[in-house]
Amino acid sequence: MLHKVINVRQFMFLEDREILDIVLVANKVLDEVKRSKNNCVFFKIDYEKAYDSVVWEFIFYMLDKLCDKWIGWIRACLVSSAVSVLVNESPTKEFNPRKGLRQGDLLTPFLFLIVAKGLAGAIREAVEKNRLESVEIGGRP
Repeated sequence: MLHKVINVRQFMFLEDREILDIVLVANKVLDEVKRSKNNCVFFKIDYEKAYDSVVWEFIFYMLDKLCDKWIGWIRACLVSSAVSVLVNESPTKEFNPRKGLRQGDLLTPFLFLIVAKGLAGAIREAVEKNRLESVEIGGRP
């Protein structure tokens, strides 16, 4: 299942790739754009609070695209959760969250990869529809 979630262009969780490899690639792209004097937009995505803002319906949509069997299991894991908040060191009444991913949950990194795959798909579609243009490095876009 993991091979369906991780795109070959990703740099995390792939054999023989390190997280710092992307820094080298980004520097190479920037140097190439400067050398060719082309216009280019770089954007950095801040994932600091991303777990808190993940919309569950998007996860279910992405899971539907990947594997029908997993949807029921993931939905059950997400919607069965209940949390409470500590206020002045006293827990509040439990409630059921409607979005976000629980930090520390073993399933969360996998679910976040699914969300990131959705973003990668949106970018790929924008390139295919000529709304964005990819930069080629070493003959590969």
